[in-house]
Amino acid sequence: MDKQLNAINVTSVPPSIPPLPSGSVDINADRKRLPIAQYHQEILERMQHNQIIIISGNTGSGKTTQVPQYILEHAAQTKQPCRIICTQPRRISAVTVSERVCFERNEQLGNAVGYQIRFENRVKPTTNAVFCTNGVLLRCLLGKGCTQFFQNVTHIIIDEVHERDSYSDFLLIALKDNLVKHPDLKIILMSATIESDTFSKYFNQCPVIEIPGRLFPIETVFLEDILLNIDTSNRGVRNVRYTLMDNRDAKQSAEGSKPGTMNMDDETISLINDILEVCWIENSPHNFQHFFLLIEEENIPINFKHTETQMTALMIAAAKGYVDIVQKLLDMGANPNIHEKHGYNAFDWACFVNGSDKCSELLKQAMDSPNVATTPHLTTATSNDVKVILDAYHTSTGDEKVDHSLIFDIIMFICNHQSEGGILVFLPGYDDIQEQYELITNKAPALDCLRVCMLHSKMQTIDQHAVFKPVPSGVRKIILSTNIAETSITMDDVVYVIDSGKVKQKYYDSVTSTSSLDTTWISQACATQRAGRAGRTRPGICYRLYSRARHCAMDQYTLPEILRVPLSEICLQTAMIMKDASIKEFLNKAVTAPSAISIKQSIKYLQKVGALDDDENLTDLGYTLAELPVDARLGKMLLYGILFKCYEPVLMMVCILSVNDLFVLPPFGGDKERANKMRHELADNSYSDCYTLIRAYQRWSSIHSVHKRKELCNRLFLNHGKLTMVHDLRNKLHAHLSTIGIVKSYGAGNVHNLNEFSSNWSLVKGILLVGFYPNVCYQGKGSRTLKTRFEKKIFIHPSSVIGRKVPNEAKDTDSKLSLPSEWITFEEKIKAGNRSMIRCNTVVSPLTIAIFAGSFALDEADCIVRDEKDKDQTQCRLALDDWIQLSANDNVAKSVLHVRQALNGLFQKFIVKPKTHQSSPDELKLIEYLGKMLMLQDSSIALPHQLEQFRGEKMGRDSTVGGGFQRRR
Repeated sequence: MDKQLNAINVTSVPPSIPPLPSGSVDINADRKRLPIAQYHQEILERMQHNQIIIISGNTGSGKTTQVPQYILEHAAQTKQPCRIICTQPRRISAVTVSERVCFERNEQLGNAVGYQIRFENRVKPTTNAVFCTNGVLLRCLLGKGCTQFFQNVTHIIIDEVHERDSYSDFLLIALKDNLVKHPDLKIILMSATIESDTFSKYFNQCPVIEIPGRLFPIETVFLEDILLNIDTSNRGVRNVRYTLMDNRDAKQSAEGSKPGTMNMDDETISLINDILEVCWIENSPHNFQHFFLLIEEENIPINFKHTETQMTALMIAAAKGYVDIVQKLLDMGANPNIHEKHGYNAFDWACFVNGSDKCSELLKQAMDSPNVATTPHLTTATSNDVKVILDAYHTSTGDEKVDHSLIFDIIMFICNHQSEGGILVFLPGYDDIQEQYELITNKAPALDCLRVCMLHSKMQTIDQHAVFKPVPSGVRKIILSTNIAETSITMDDVVYVIDSGKVKQKYYDSVTSTSSLDTTWISQACATQRAGRAGRTRPGICYRLYSRARHCAMDQYTLPEILRVPLSEICLQTAMIMKDASIKEFLNKAVTAPSAISIKQSIKYLQKVGALDDDENLTDLGYTLAELPVDARLGKMLLYGILFKCYEPVLMMVCILSVNDLFVLPPFGGDKERANKMRHELADNSYSDCYTLIRAYQRWSSIHSVHKRKELCNRLFLNHGKLTMVHDLRNKLHAHLSTIGIVKSYGAGNVHNLNEFSSNWSLVKGILLVGFYPNVCYQGKGSRTLKTRFEKKIFIHPSSVIGRKVPNEAKDTDSKLSLPSEWITFEEKIKAGNRSMIRCNTVVSPLTIAIFAGSFALDEADCIVRDEKDKDQTQCRLALDDWIQLSANDNVAKSVLHVRQALNGLFQKFIVKPKTHQSSPDELKLIEYLGKMLMLQDSSIALPHQLEQFRGEKMGRDSTVGGGFQRRR
């Protein structure tokens, strides 16, 4: 969970009167046609008489773009100063919505209306409406500027509040607490129709305004319908489908010879055509009696389509608004999902030709009925057919992965058989997007007729804009997206949605400190939101890669994020806001309060990091960490990197860890061995995934040609997109550190000065350990297993270079790990099945553990434990915490303790004034001396101690001091 950069910088000045808009006549006409337009006055009146209101509206209602404009226009007309802060859950939404509002107002972005997101803004001190992310608003509520913020803001709009991300839930607590203090502040919560009652109850039954959506009919095609009616590349499913079709044809042939049925001749067809034409031309429901007579006496099909128009009797009755006729036809089995030649069904005719609410309601109920075939062009299947085809599919395709081949088959079916319109594909994560992109670009027969775009939250803003650009006639747009496209952003050219039904969600077990990034099934509410992306400007179709039964079994709503992620960041921010209550008391006021154990464990974690003291108050470190746009542990790592003059490699590692794994899984089985070998070569016997990742980024960034960078990625199995993200984040994070004054452009604290010891990999590993602690594990002497403080047996993740053997040396069947040191520090512990595994691992020397593990604030009486049986008192145990204890010579232990205490004093001095700190010559000597000791011990156990990019720097002569530590048995 990334913290946002910078509080909104326009709230330091009082609000001004906004200018009147100058939108064109056509734009204003379009605005007035939005469903929300008829609620314009009601919204303003409710805001006038209530401090907080909820606006609940379906997709297409116009709430996101129009409500801020209503407020601006009213303020301009009444000459009232106004400043609106409107939050969105994602950066792309904040940017695109602000752009749309400016377009409708016919003004330049960044004047009256602007946006502010992480590392980027288009605002002025006079800006009246600022669109931002939840995190940016949250930072306004932290620290000393909070009171000024509320004085200079008139309205706060929290959009998409139903998504329940941890930031929005936190904001609701903070805003609720400030309602009494700032009675003139107006708060508007906006959401889909999901859970609006929950939020109303939370805010003392505040009023809810419900806005209908402006959706065209959306046809829903479930997995069984897809398999029964679309030719797929799955051979087993295809064979079953053909067998079912043959059985059906044989049955229909047999039924055709029975008495009472008929094969219609040309004369009968002409007669039915004439009756339907009369029903259409003459405005009398009586004409349908002739049609009913033919059904009863001649056994003609009730869904007969007019030869030319493809209209059915149900469509004509719906268009005329004949409620009784519609009801009778439905009772007789008429299918409301059938389409005529222009793509409209009976519901469309009822809505857009006749406008009969009663007919529309009847048809909508019939379409939602499970007894009605979902799509008109699909074969009507028996329950047994559905079971057979689904069994065949699930036998060959597991539930845990996305079926990219089936998605490709559906895309090709749409391209070949459906009318024009964009395709939006919902996928769980970036890797799936990449895989689908490669499949389309490699297999699609007419690639020139396709424009494939990708949409992901960590893409650059300029790249995200590509999905909104129109395509030329004859070109079909395909958008591969995560759940970022579920809400807020609008793509009017999307007609078809392919929903994988999957989403990546991070879960965290606060008891075991174990996290997992799981690909899980979405909720029913999310499924509805995804389907709603189709049908914006015309009838749409949503293809779901899950069955009706699976849909019924899905959770109704998504579990709020605050219940499933680490709360360390939230607790840190709570400590900044709350003065008169505990962190637990504050978080217990959430819409859905997190568990007490989760809060307690997160507070303990922040206390171990040093961000909170024993009374849950922020320390100097805590205040500085709150100012950095990264996780607390990464922030602490970065601060140590600056203090120890190892800025560049630590900055790289912080950015890499923020983006996640840079490697890709080989698409073909035969490439796995080669991919393992490439990763092993990058590792260079370092026994470190961090070293491997830094070298991968160094190799990539040293190449300036995009084409050659991609060639390198293909050869080393690296993810070019993620490397680009790391590069962008590195530049932006460096710019932020420069802006707040921790990194200088010149003089002491400049980049060259801060990289004095950057080539000392041994020292960098110690800094990584500072950030990763207490994530440490140990391999006992002669043992084949790794242990942590809580687990007696833990495994190395298969992706780690520590657990790998070079492929041509893999003949050794001994599974025992052969490591140069018994200590490993790791980034995170994850759960896979019943196994706990550690990932992003680095082997470190015992001396590194002795210097950098645990709290630096240790005194001799507490941490040096002597054995009473040792008469000479030459040996002792160095207790770094309640688990890590090292045996050592008494003098060595005291020396290490003194070094730790000196480092603690140095860091405490730095953290009090990190923006003005300058290391003294003696402090630099201490760091240099420490680096030499660590390098010496790494050399003694055959671990590399330099980074290739910095080997030209002089490190001085290796010290003869170091070592002497062993794990206490």
